[in-house]
Amino acid sequence: MSINIASIVAEFGAYYENAGQNKSRILRLLTQGREFTQYCTPMKTDDTIFRLSNASFNTLVQPFQKAFTQKGGVTLKPNEIRVFHHKIDDEFYPDDIKASWLGFLAMNNVNREEWPLVKWMVEEYYKKQIDRDMELLEYFNGVYAAPAAGVAGVDGSGMDGLKKLLQDGVDDSTINSVNIGALTTETIFDQVETFSDAISEVYQGIPMNIFMSKYWYKKYLQDKRAQTFYQKTSDAQIDAGVDFTPLSVKGLACMVGSDIIWCTPKENLLHITTETLTKNQFRLEEAKRCVAVMADWWEGLGFGLNQAIWTNLQKTAP
Repeated sequence: MSINIASIVAEFGAYYENAGQNKSRILRLLTQGREFTQYCTPMKTDDTIFRLSNASFNTLVQPFQKAFTQKGGVTLKPNEIRVFHHKIDDEFYPDDIKASWLGFLAMNNVNREEWPLVKWMVEEYYKKQIDRDMELLEYFNGVYAAPAAGVAGVDGSGMDGLKKLLQDGVDDSTINSVNIGALTTETIFDQVETFSDAISEVYQGIPMNIFMSKYWYKKYLQDKRAQTFYQKTSDAQIDAGVDFTPLSVKGLACMVGSDIIWCTPKENLLHITTETLTKNQFRLEEAKRCVAVMADWWEGLGFGLNQAIWTNLQKTAP
């Protein structure tokens, strides 16, 4: 069950007394919201596998002669992005809070699923925790594992996240691997510039983000400041761009603890969701004084073209 109020009862007593308390007195730490998806191109589908085709083209131009001399050709290869089915299942007894300081969240003469407590749980717990879980556990670090029958799935097993997709692409040589050595706080600025130099010249003029953890993003700015040649976007912020390029460094919360950096055009980074189901369509069921909260939705991440991705990841040892 979700609600543990043992310390509330121990401190404030096992009874309700109206002392003017309200929801504003239930404080919580700030929680990480969804951030990464703003850097993606959204795609909507009700298919469980989003299918694409990657085209490559042979050269055409040749010197003139009167005879017909065929030259050219197009190769089309399949590309699939899997869309994963996520869910939440939880239940609790709203009556647990009635004889306590939290009793103001109860209500008489209505179904328990209509109590203020349930609305508070949906707004302050379920919605925000889903966003945090997707951002910190799934989008980057997720590795899909089929759930065992009747057992709740473990954290980070709901989908294949970007870390796995990047490593898989490097291992099969479809994603460009750039060796810049282990990141250090003293060399991160030069390493990012070396990384940017390795991007194909065809893509050098395209605005792109170089993604890294927020820790390394801060160290990049600090090292850039230490080089004494930089511009400020404001009094408080050093420009995060890579000099003489349309590239910009971005720190991502979902990459916490990672030394990976990577880059691709926004159009190539796809966030796949369904047309018909969303995480905010919560279903509430009351049975025998217990309220169950359920939701399910489809969501996945992937790349349109692996060849337009660069990362400092190296191939895993065979």
